[in-house]
Amino acid sequence: MKTYTVTLSIEAELDIEKLDHYISHVLHVPETSVTYVDGLRNAIQRLAFYAGSIAISQNAYIQYLCGQGARRVNYKKMAILYVIYEDSVYIKRVIPGGLIR
Repeated sequence: MKTYTVTLSIEAELDIEKLDHYISHVLHVPETSVTYVDGLRNAIQRLAFYAGSIAISQNAYIQYLCGQGARRVNYKKMAILYVIYEDSVYIKRVIPGGLIR
């Protein structure tokens, strides 16, 4: 079974930081933020084992954000957008799934 190296872009890291801030400081539930962000990061790291089995997205918005060959997996209500280059998975963005139509 092939495994990939998973790397997050600066934009993806910022997306996660913004989500963490929103849950902690706007919704005022810091405990939930810790649990949610940990789960999200774990979901991202698990892509190392199955990223290639996800089909390339045909969604124009995803292709616009991430480039040709972009794929999408969900963690709860968040969409993890990534591309694969050789043996690496590059997480391009982590955005609310509802933004993608």
